[in-house]
Amino acid sequence: MKNKANLIFGIVIAVVLVAATGAILFKKFAPSFTQRTMEEQYKDMAKEEVLICLDGFPMEEKGKIIGDAMYMPLDVVIDRMNQHFYWDSKEQILSFVSPVRGLVTVSANTTSYTVGKENREMENQILYVDGDTIYISVAFYDEMVQEKSTLKWASKGEAPNRILLNTDYESTHMEAKLSEKTRLRVGPNKKYDYLLELEKNQKVIVDRDTPAENEYQKVLTTDGIEGYVPTEILSEKTETTWKRQKEEETFSQKGIGTTVCLGWHQMTQNVGAQELESKVAVAGSLNVVSPTWFALNDNKGNFSSLANEEYVTAAHAKGLKVWGLINDFDKKISLKKILGRTSIRSRLVNNIVSTAMRYKLDGINIDFEKITKETAPAYLEFLRELTLVCHANEITVTVDDYLPTDGTSYYDWKEQGKVVDYVIFMAYDEHYAGSKESGSVSSLPFVENGVDKGLQYIPAEKTVVALPFYTRLWREVKDGEDVKVTSSAYGMSSAESVLQSNGAAPKWDDETSQYYAEFKADGSKYRIWLEEETSLSKKLETVMAKKVAGVAFWKLGFERMVTWSTIEKYVK
Repeated sequence: MKNKANLIFGIVIAVVLVAATGAILFKKFAPSFTQRTMEEQYKDMAKEEVLICLDGFPMEEKGKIIGDAMYMPLDVVIDRMNQHFYWDSKEQILSFVSPVRGLVTVSANTTSYTVGKENREMENQILYVDGDTIYISVAFYDEMVQEKSTLKWASKGEAPNRILLNTDYESTHMEAKLSEKTRLRVGPNKKYDYLLELEKNQKVIVDRDTPAENEYQKVLTTDGIEGYVPTEILSEKTETTWKRQKEEETFSQKGIGTTVCLGWHQMTQNVGAQELESKVAVAGSLNVVSPTWFALNDNKGNFSSLANEEYVTAAHAKGLKVWGLINDFDKKISLKKILGRTSIRSRLVNNIVSTAMRYKLDGINIDFEKITKETAPAYLEFLRELTLVCHANEITVTVDDYLPTDGTSYYDWKEQGKVVDYVIFMAYDEHYAGSKESGSVSSLPFVENGVDKGLQYIPAEKTVVALPFYTRLWREVKDGEDVKVTSSAYGMSSAESVLQSNGAAPKWDDETSQYYAEFKADGSKYRIWLEEETSLSKKLETVMAKKVAGVAFWKLGFERMVTWSTIEKYVK
C-alpha cells in the first residue's frame, strides 16, 4: 500500500509539474486575447479633437469639432495639403484661386463666401478663429479642392473622430493584402493587445518608415487605424499612387504657337516707333519684344508707366507681340505690403490688366527680383490671381527667374509652371555687379546645369531661356593682401573695342566656352569673358537641344547685326 501511495503521489506531482510547465509555456508563447477598445487606445485625445489621416497616415496635428462640423487648422492645410489657400492675416481674408471657377474669397466668422462677384452660402461657419489658431471647415475645403474627404464620427467601435483625405497624387505608397484572417495589434508582437479583427484579403497600407520587428510589420487600415500584423501574411504588395476623385483644375497655357524669341527693350523714357525700329531692324528671328515700361512705385498697388501706343502699333505691324515688363526695383516698396494684403494685391492685378488692355499689350512680363522666403506665398498668390484675370482677357503671363539654386527653392518653380504661361530663366549673372571675384557672366556649364535643374520643375514647353548680349569688364586692384574687384557692363562691340584699344588678344577658354582676355592699365588688372557669336552659338545649340519653348536676350542694342544671323540658325 505504501508503494502504491508513493506511486500515486509521484503521478500527481508529475501532473502538477507538467501543468505548471504548460501554464508557463502557454503564458510565454500564447498570444494576447485581450481586445483594447478604441477609446482606450486614443484616450489622450480630447472629445472635440479629430484625428487627421493624410494620404493614409495620421498626422500629429489634430482637427477639431465645432458645433456639428469638423474643422482642420488652416496653417496645416496650407503647409501640408493645398498651398492654393492663401491667408491674409492683416485683412483676415482667405483666398483660393480656381482656374475654372474664379477667385474665391472668404472672411473669418461667416458662413458665406464669394466666387468672383457671386455670394454663396455654406451650412456651417467656414473659418473659425480660436485664439491664435484659425480652423477651416472640411466641407469648405472639399468644395474648393473638389476632393471629398471621408469623415468618421466616433461611435461604438469607431473612435476616434477622424478625417481621411488625400493630397499627394504623385508619390507612391505600398499597399498589401492579408493572406489570412488576423488581428491588428497595438505593438510588434502577438503578446500585445489587439484592436481589430482583420479579414482575409483585406487591404492595408504598409508603413515603410517603420522597420519590421519580431516578424511583425506596422500597417494602417484604409480608414486610418494603425497597428501591427505578422509580416508573413502581407501578400500582393504593390507600389501605387492615390487616385483623384475628380480631374484637377489647371490653367491652360496661353502660348504664342511657335518658338519664343524675345528681346528685352530697356527704357528710361517714353519712346515711340522710331526707337523700336532702331532696335529690331535686323532682328529677323525676333517675335516678342518686352519693353521695360512699368515699375512698382508705392505700396498701394500703383506703378509708373512709360507705355506708348505708337510703339505697340508699330510692333504689331512688324508681327511682334508686345509683353510689357513690370519690375520691383524701387527700394522704397515692400512686396510684403503690396502682395500680402488682399485689397492692395487686387488693386495691382486690376491696374496691370487694365493698363495692358488700354495699350493693347499681348502679354505681361513679371520681373520681381526681391522675392524672399517670407513673401514667396503672396507672390505665388499674386501670379494665380493675375493669370486668372489676364487669361480672361487673352493676355499672356510670363515671369523672370534666375536659374534655380538650393537656396531659392522657396520660389517654387513647379507651382509657377502650373500657373503662368512661360517661365523665363535668366541664364546670366553667374558673376554679377556685386561679385567679389571676377568671372564669366554666363559660362556654358553654368547655363547647361542651370537649365537642366530648371527643367526638373518646369515643363520644357513652358521654359524660355534668357541669354546675355552683354559681358562685364572686371577691374582688379590690389588693396594690401586683398584684391578689390569692380566691373562695368559692355555690349558685344564695345567690349571688343576695349580690347583693341588696349592691345589685348582674346583666347578661347574651353572651361567656359568663351573667349577670354586680360590686360593691365592704370595700375590695375582687367579681365573679360566675351559674349559674342561663337559662345552664343554654343549656348543656343545646348539650350535648343533640350526642346525648350524658346529663348530671350538681355538686351536689345547690345548685340551686333551678325548676332541675329547666328540666332536664326537655332530659332526658326
